[in-house]
Amino acid sequence: MILQRLPATLELAFAALIIAVTIGVPLGLVAGLYPGHPVSRLLMTGSVVGFSLPTFWVGLMLIMAFSVSLGWLPASGRGETAGFLGVQWSWLTADGLRHLLLPALNLSLFKLSLVLRLTSAGVREVLPQDFVKFARAKGLSPLRVVLAHVLRNTLIPLVTVLGLELGSTIAFAVVTESIFAWPGAGKLILDSINTLDRPVIVAYLIVVVCLFVSLNLIVDVLYRLLDPRVRAADGMEAAA
Repeated sequence: MILQRLPATLELAFAALIIAVTIGVPLGLVAGLYPGHPVSRLLMTGSVVGFSLPTFWVGLMLIMAFSVSLGWLPASGRGETAGFLGVQWSWLTADGLRHLLLPALNLSLFKLSLVLRLTSAGVREVLPQDFVKFARAKGLSPLRVVLAHVLRNTLIPLVTVLGLELGSTIAFAVVTESIFAWPGAGKLILDSINTLDRPVIVAYLIVVVCLFVSLNLIVDVLYRLLDPRVRAADGMEAAA
């Protein structure tokens, strides 16, 4: 039962993470590169608002705005799905994408604010480093310096945080799934708690623990690929 519902939750969590990274990283770069600019101050203030707003309230406001008032997007359900590798996915159909957008946007708000602030802080920390000054002295274009040196080193701590945040998003998507009637594992566990279905609750906790362990392993691998210092340390240990 959980494995049947889990793909819907995974789809929602990954969609929220993609939205958060796609929007949060560029905005964080702007805020970090131009810390005194009014736009940067507005972005940082907006990130505080994103941290502060409760998920259930934001979800209701999104439904009121885009479903009730404007009628652009559906307010509930998963919509039409299509099969891929034996699993039904919403993102493979246009109707499914329309149903996915609002809950994913609601779930991504906190993550977007987190990504924005982490990217901004990372950029400010990396900019004064010697390797950035050396890259500029070599005559590299500002865009090349930002993308190849500043952004890459900023992403190293961001990957670690996002890996843990993805696990928490999967585990605690209950509120969003309940508001938008999204048929995922979060809604299943909420219904199981209401009916005191203990086997489902225990099975859900086991699945969540396995997901956290798997995500931590993936984060460690990505960290090693992104950070040459980790690879160098591993090489020295192997040589010793």
